[in-house]
Amino acid sequence: MKEKYKKDTVSRNKALLLVACIVFLAIACVLKIYSDRTGKNLDLYMILSLGAMFYCALFPFWTSEFTADDNAVTFGRVFRKKIPYSSIRSIDIQTEKRTYRRDRREYSYVAEIITFHCEDGDHSFAGMVEPSRKSLTYIQGSTGVTSEDKANSAFSRLKYFIESKRYL
Repeated sequence: MKEKYKKDTVSRNKALLLVACIVFLAIACVLKIYSDRTGKNLDLYMILSLGAMFYCALFPFWTSEFTADDNAVTFGRVFRKKIPYSSIRSIDIQTEKRTYRRDRREYSYVAEIITFHCEDGDHSFAGMVEPSRKSLTYIQGSTGVTSEDKANSAFSRLKYFIESKRYL
């Protein structure tokens, strides 16, 4: 079983990281301009700050994938996390309604968080639930996602796949 999903964060505060990077980059630039000694550490901090800003800018367009085979499930696109079925104790799926602002308007979507409770700790991954074509009737304040869409989402199918193999 191999599927792509639109990645989302488990925590909802990406804006805080972006603001912190911008402030840190501004302070580092001022220190770099007005200091007599230019240290290599300051350059490293500037590069890390620019990298974090680049990550925040590209995150909304980032899709990820998971692959489930007979022994383990692997999440990720760049950084991969492999979870063997033998270490999974239980799987939980939560859905929550999230909002964001763009162009002075408020939009909402449904985020789905899958949590694997394993021997070495909990591993959580989040994705957006995509509404089906037949449920796209828009109601003010609605996300357009039905309970059928949630039941047929990628993470729900993954949970069913793992449980049907009787690994849990």
